[in-house]
Parts: sequence; structure tokens; C-alpha cells
Amino acid sequence: MRATRLLAVTVLSVLGVTGLTACGSDGTKKGDSAPAASGSAGAAASKPAAAGGGLEGLSVEQIMTKMRAANGKLKSVKAVFEVQDSDGDISGDVASGSAGDCAGTIGIKGKGKAEILRTGGKVWLKPDAEFIKVVVPGADASVANLIAGKWLTSTKTTDLADGFGEFCDMPLGLLKKAGLNDDGTPDNSGTKGGTEKVGGVDAVVLKVKGEKSGDEMEVAVANQGEAYLLSVDSGATGSMRFSDFDKPVQAAAPAADQVIDLDELKKAAG
Repeated sequence: MRATRLLAVTVLSVLGVTGLTACGSDGTKKGDSAPAASGSAGAAASKPAAAGGGLEGLSVEQIMTKMRAANGKLKSVKAVFEVQDSDGDISGDVASGSAGDCAGTIGIKGKGKAEILRTGGKVWLKPDAEFIKVVVPGADASVANLIAGKWLTSTKTTDLADGFGEFCDMPLGLLKKAGLNDDGTPDNSGTKGGTEKVGGVDAVVLKVKGEKSGDEMEVAVANQGEAYLLSVDSGATGSMRFSDFDKPVQAAAPAADQVIDLDELKKAAG
């Protein structure tokens, strides 16, 4: 199941967001200290608080400091993403929380899509007919018919949990690391690129580059309520948007009669 393990890595690397570093400077330096941010946690992008705003008049250093402070307090978030990759374009959405719950979908162009759930430390996957081939390479018609419409899990091996668990951890993990170098120090340099609305929320745009890819991209920071990272846009290679900040993740384990254990399935197939 190597393909499933690579999915989250592909999304992050193609977007260039395994680390966000600067593209240019407005007089600040990478790693400079920054003033403390203010504001209360818990404002969702879809329902911005009246407080906040004014980021357009701040330096990139000050904006990044406020963004890190806001992102660092988050307990849950939802990400919607699209990436273009030579092995197949990937799209989906994932809502995840710090307690580990996760619910979302993942699709690969030409290879189908699947629903994903994680709760209580366990992962379930509900693939459509095409995506079954990604999860169970070489599955014949009888296996595909058995799996169709069912939730798959794995009790003995870690392939399913490791592969799709990375997707569950991706949105919140990315926000916690945004604006930081690999060693955890702040990255405060960059250039401002104006303002725009993201999901109906006023935002300031910063031009940065992926620390790993080196490609320039634009990130939008909320200029209403908390200064959350709202989006990452890598141009032709893909984009990711964030919403539902601190909203509970709706993830419930499927009924037992709707679940198939992949390990037992492999055992029965010999």
C-alpha cells in the first residue's frame, strides 16, 4: 500500500508547503524576533469576529507573528486542496482535530475517490470502485464486489493508519508549522501582495516561497478576527484553503456490519 503512504507527502511537496520561507524582504530578516500578538482564539473564517483587522498596515514580520500566534492555538480546522502531479491530480477535503478525529475525502484523477474517517485512533476508508485498485492493487472482480460500499480498516498492519493518517494530521500540522523554519525558529521575511477575500473573509496576501521547493507562492492571512492562515496558492501546481477553525470534527465509527478488515480479507484470499 505504498501509494497511500505517499499521498499526503505528494500534496505537501507539490504545494511546496512543507516549510514556508520568504521571497524577498520588507526590511525584516529571517529569524528576527517579533512582537507578541494579541487577540482571542476560536473565531472561525466563516463567522469572523468584529475585532481584528489592520494587518494591511503592519510589516510582514508583524503579520507573520500574529498568524503564528493564531494558528498555534487552533484545536481543529478543515482544509480543501487541489494539487497537480505527474502521477495523477489529487483533490479532497479533510477536517481534523488535535484529539485525532478526522473526516474527509480524497480523490486521484482517473483513479477514483474515497471517504476517510479516524476516531479513537482507528482509521476507516470507504473507496469507490476505482479507488479500490489503489488500496488493494490487483484486486479481482470478486474482491472489488465484496469491498464495494463498505468501510475498510486494518487491525494488524499499519499501512492504512499510516497512509491516510498522514492526511488526517496534515491540515492542523501545516498550520502549526506555517511561518517557521525547520528548526522551529520564526521566519519573518517576505513581501506583501495586497488584499483579497478568501471564503468571504478579508485577507492580506504575502508572497513567500516553499522552503523545500523554492517555488514562489501566495499565502492569505485573515484580516478579520484571528489572523489565521486562510490559503496557500502555488499557482499551476495547486492550492489549499482552510476554514471551520475550532469547529468540532464530525467523525463517528461506522457500523460493524459495514466494515471489512483488510487483514482478514487477505488471509481468506490466501
